[in-house]
Amino acid sequence: MKKIFILSVICLLAFHAIAQQKVTISGKLLNCTDRKLELVPSTGNFKDSIKVNPDGTFNYTTTAIQSPFKANLTNRKQIQIQLFLAPGYDLQITADVKDYQIAKSTLNYEGLGSKTNSYWKEVMSTSTPDTVKWVQKDEDTYLANLMRTDRLTARINKAFTADNREPYANYFKESLLLDQKFGPLLSIFNSYAYEHNYSWDQIQKMIGKTGYKPLLEEFKDERNLASSLFSYLLIQYPFYCDNYNAFPADSVLKKQSNYTLILASKWYAGKIYDYYASNEIESKLTSLYKLEDFKKLAPYIQKIGDQKLRTSVKAMEAKRIKKAMSLQKGAPSPLFNLADTSGKYYQLAAMKGKVVYIDLWASWCGPCKEETPFLKKIYEQLKNNDKVKIISIASFDAKNRRRRYDIIKKDGMDWLQLEDTDDSFAKSYQANFIPRFIIIDKQGKIVDSDAVRPSEPEKLMTILNREINR
Repeated sequence: MKKIFILSVICLLAFHAIAQQKVTISGKLLNCTDRKLELVPSTGNFKDSIKVNPDGTFNYTTTAIQSPFKANLTNRKQIQIQLFLAPGYDLQITADVKDYQIAKSTLNYEGLGSKTNSYWKEVMSTSTPDTVKWVQKDEDTYLANLMRTDRLTARINKAFTADNREPYANYFKESLLLDQKFGPLLSIFNSYAYEHNYSWDQIQKMIGKTGYKPLLEEFKDERNLASSLFSYLLIQYPFYCDNYNAFPADSVLKKQSNYTLILASKWYAGKIYDYYASNEIESKLTSLYKLEDFKKLAPYIQKIGDQKLRTSVKAMEAKRIKKAMSLQKGAPSPLFNLADTSGKYYQLAAMKGKVVYIDLWASWCGPCKEETPFLKKIYEQLKNNDKVKIISIASFDAKNRRRRYDIIKKDGMDWLQLEDTDDSFAKSYQANFIPRFIIIDKQGKIVDSDAVRPSEPEKLMTILNREINR
């Protein structure tokens, strides 16, 4: 018994030693336009940021990476460097990232993990654009091309040769083979079904031709989480079900803001659920403003089995709730001092005594423009009422002034048009998505920071008239 106990302690210590191994990412990126890059996971949940010096050099070390995963080193606009990372890896990365073509020819990996990461260099050097336009072909021709494995297998074999004995090399090789399996399924959903306006039944029949197991069976196998394409697929699958109307009988459930989480809770369990829920909930938290919406998310957070992951999500929830409290009903509204199309400035503080209905929009925003005809009707009803002010504020749209002015004129948007050139007002309302509508009372206090849209005119007019008559 004593020997068993000692052996157990040794195993635990060994595991702890592996978990505490450093991961180092260093190097130099010429022509990098940002002083900070994000380390964004495509498998696993680890994420962080890396500081870049003015000369493009960087040196990042962490002991928090406790298992192998795939990630992107990115500034989300110029740089997308894919990485295999694992305990003990010491990668040096160099590239000129002025543009994609230059980065493609100059990217280089050195140090422990470089043989394994050479796969990504091979991908960049051999990738070619789709000149055939396969998505426009008939279904069987598209599938035949999709199911070819020779090109990907050749890339994998080139990077994972017999002399590649780096830690976790076999793990990453298997993860790429899983990518090879789940890639076609993603292409069906994201490309072919979308391009050809397929119904859910047509999609299922097309997937059936691949010969793969039903997806709900695959979603029970936690080993699939090693694949970045599987990880993405399981996150998107509830959305696909919603978007392609997989369950017509769910018409009432669909009206709930957490419909995709409802679906995922039925299908996913264990690490699969934890991965989906943590990603989906963190995404939702960035756009929540109302306390009742936070309460609706709470059961799904509580269901996350991994305590460390659940604690991390709860910490983000607490941070978001604290920010949202400043935008609750009755709180003083953030102020603005913004110019109209003629250059005249208007201050929200000067509008006390009026009910203010604000529309945050942009010229590039389709849903924003869909609300315009409805907002125009609301304005026509209220334009002679001196107790209410309707304002559209262009947000995240400073570069499109001429196009926006053309839209304002063409669509007859005759109410006050302001421009939030640095997006400060939109950001003060944490407007991560537009269109966004806001109602402010006569005292300058928030009535609703995420208000009813003009496309629900009866509901909106009831609220506006109530505030006007107070």
